Amino acid sequence: MSRVLFFINHCLFLAVVLTWQPSAAAEAEYFNVIEKLHVNLLRSYNNQIRPVINHTDALNVELSMRLTSFNFDELQSRFSAIGFFLMSWKDPRFMWSPAEYEGLTTIHLPNEKIWKPDFEVYNSYGLLSKERSFAPNDVLISNDGTVIWVPMSNMVSICTPDATYYPFDSVTCTTKIGSWTYNALKINISPTNNETTVDIRELINKRMSEWNIKSTQVSVEVKKYDCCTEPYQSLVMKFTIQRSLSTTITIPTIVIMVLILATFFIPPAMDAKLIVGVFNLALLCGYLLYFKTVLPAGNENTPLIVSFYNGSLVVVISSILSTILSLRWTRLSKSVSPPTFIRSCLSGRIGTILGVSHKYTSNNLLVAKELTEKVSQQFVHDDGESQEIEIKQAWTNISVALERIMLFIYFSFIAFHVISFLG
Repeated sequence: MSRVLFFINHCLFLAVVLTWQPSAAAEAEYFNVIEKLHVNLLRSYNNQIRPVINHTDALNVELSMRLTSFNFDELQSRFSAIGFFLMSWKDPRFMWSPAEYEGLTTIHLPNEKIWKPDFEVYNSYGLLSKERSFAPNDVLISNDGTVIWVPMSNMVSICTPDATYYPFDSVTCTTKIGSWTYNALKINISPTNNETTVDIRELINKRMSEWNIKSTQVSVEVKKYDCCTEPYQSLVMKFTIQRSLSTTITIPTIVIMVLILATFFIPPAMDAKLIVGVFNLALLCGYLLYFKTVLPAGNENTPLIVSFYNGSLVVVISSILSTILSLRWTRLSKSVSPPTFIRSCLSGRIGTILGVSHKYTSNNLLVAKELTEKVSQQFVHDDGESQEIEIKQAWTNISVALERIMLFIYFSFIAFHVISFLG
């Protein structure tokens, strides 16, 4: 009988120990309720499975961006949009009752532990996932299964500038981001709260470098590719940026233009005209070299300001050559008069328009007057000297006519470029 009682007591003791020990172990298993929820949520979670109960359903993913800074490298056609990229979706595997976890309604989980959409920048500047990176921030999960991930992101895309109206140009850079493997039947992209613009309220400086944010636009694009029959969605963010007006370009350009115009009002046979012309030539060459370093080489259209400087360079060189010829014609002895047809043109309507015809009609009178005065003063002059004076005057008139023709051409050239800039 005593053996039976001993056996019964022993069995009861073992039963108490077995029933008490697991309970103690369960209490000691978790540091707090957050750890308990963390373990329970990830116990059987597979981060390779798209979070939909029915595999034919599309997962709704909301996207938006809060821009903090940007950079545009026009020489490399590279646009970088830096900011907080918000992604939100629902994962039914992350649903729990707050009552079972001391009222806990949210939890942070490592982003590498959960499923995330495989978003890439479609028009990426470099290799995928190399030029674009999401910071390894944790995700915020609510008890209704809502997953919110807001990593710091740097999205680098190709943006080809159009420097036609430099330095008053603007460019619209586009960044397209979407799933690389999931089509629109698997992931449905939509802007957060149906936003139509990028949030720039957190922009550190709205005047980054020499560019200003002018406007932004957000839309969703659906497109079919040759590789696949299913449509693919992408979030399209457009950034229109305007170049800041630079006084290092505009003011020197106006000064150079005024100097070139002033050159035409200096008499053609003066040394000062040659000096000013060479100075203008050096300025133009210096700025053309500068434009070569700051403007993209592969621009489809030649920038108007480069065209203006090129044309000004041709005009200045022509003016310098004309001045050199004028100096030669007026300072060296001349025995050959200008061609008859040139003198005839300048003595007619063309000469009247250029304002030099009166010099031809009065030229003989001036020479005769000079000869009369000199004879009356008892100086002996031969016919050869008076003929040389007449020839030099004729060549000087041709120089003046050439200068005025170039002045008219340069005025027209300036007007064309001003109209092009304003248009």
